[in-house]
Amino acid sequence: MASDDNAVSVPSAASPPTSTRATGLFSYVQPVAQSKIPALITSALFATSALVPPAVLGQNVYFPPYLHRVGFSFVFGGAAYVFAAGDHRNGSGIATAWSLTYLFLHLRKSLRAPRHPLTLAMAGGAAGCTALYGTEYFVYED
Repeated sequence: MASDDNAVSVPSAASPPTSTRATGLFSYVQPVAQSKIPALITSALFATSALVPPAVLGQNVYFPPYLHRVGFSFVFGGAAYVFAAGDHRNGSGIATAWSLTYLFLHLRKSLRAPRHPLTLAMAGGAAGCTALYGTEYFVYED
């Protein structure tokens, strides 16, 4: 018979990661960085942009491809779902990684003249998610 005295305590994989409390200016922003709202707003922005035909923007204005706009909308919606499920660590990681991917693919072309407010808003939303969730992921998550 096996004895329970030699049982090894293994931490549960389902236990949520803890986050250190921010100090200073980020202490006011940290509750937003742990919520799904910024990811949902960014997802809605990309979904709305998918409904806009490129001809509306004018001549020579850069507009990301349709599949990128729809795809990033689903990705940010998925990150919001992960936040809603209570997994702040993975939610902020997903939002940060995909925001950086969007910026890598489209930032330079979005900032080139002639610009359009919609493409600037999409780049700004991705940059905002990168800053907000990236700080939470890389600095304050344990």
